[in-house]
Amino acid sequence: MALPRKPELIQRVVNAIKLSGWSVLVLQDGHPAKLSIFRQGSDSLAVMVYIWNITHGGATRDVNELRIQITGVHHFREEPGVKTTVLGWSDDMQVFGGWDVTQHRHLGSSPSFQIRRETMQKAKEMGICPQTKENEVAVAIRSDFIVAYFQEIESLHGSGSRRDFATLRKIVQTSADPKVIDIPTSPRRTVLQQVQRKVRDARFRANIMSVYEHRCAVSGIQLDLLDAAHIIPVEHKDGTDEITNGLCLTAIHHRAFDNGLIAVRSDYSVAVNDRKLGQLKAIGWDGGADLFKTTLRDHIILPRKTEYYPSVDYLVKGQRLRGWYERELRV
Repeated sequence: MALPRKPELIQRVVNAIKLSGWSVLVLQDGHPAKLSIFRQGSDSLAVMVYIWNITHGGATRDVNELRIQITGVHHFREEPGVKTTVLGWSDDMQVFGGWDVTQHRHLGSSPSFQIRRETMQKAKEMGICPQTKENEVAVAIRSDFIVAYFQEIESLHGSGSRRDFATLRKIVQTSADPKVIDIPTSPRRTVLQQVQRKVRDARFRANIMSVYEHRCAVSGIQLDLLDAAHIIPVEHKDGTDEITNGLCLTAIHHRAFDNGLIAVRSDYSVAVNDRKLGQLKAIGWDGGADLFKTTLRDHIILPRKTEYYPSVDYLVKGQRLRGWYERELRV
């Protein structure tokens, strides 16, 4: 099978950004491509993307050694305020590789950048995985983690000490809630905590999208308009990244849920907050209420496995925080 050409490789990146729950505009076609990445409530990113196919180095090389061969480029262009990314794409493993542009500002003759097959495999399983080789950190990235990688690209590649790198690997390779991982005190502790938050967010989204099969729980809508919503906010002391503390919602239903306009009762029926609607009507802000109600199901779409159903205790507690009375939620 023929390897993807450059426009197809750039499209793989665009698709990955959308899979990560972000919007993207292609500001500049070609190679490199320049992308604007944005999402409501989050900072936007400008990214310059260089990308090649990841392949095996040939019969004489270690079977586990994969690489990109840099062709058609004599130096990597960098712009203030724009993150320059050097990526590879493995069509075989469906995983990206990423390299630190600051380590490759001076390209020699026919350069190639390496990454291990087991690193790629680990990223396919866990979302993201770094590896060290000499003084460089390469990173393997599953598609739905690509924006988390872009956001923390400097931190991921600038691993610091061996202890910091060991902590980084623990953060990105554990399936446990990343909040429970202790980050030792070091000059890079804050940086590692930022990586931890991005990995946590990406993993939670990936899990919620998977169990709800990319469908809004309260409306059934897909259309690439979905968020992973925490029931008890993750900032709360009882907030967790358990699947049972999450719902898949469209952006508008997510806002309605967070604002206490809709709720999910203990029998998983969907409720509209008439008290809230009455307050909005009193100030003339109830336009579209009847149309919005038509998007709601009687009961939410539940995951196939009961172990992933939203926790009733989480539903009651989380929605109490948003202004609902417990008697309105318990059935």
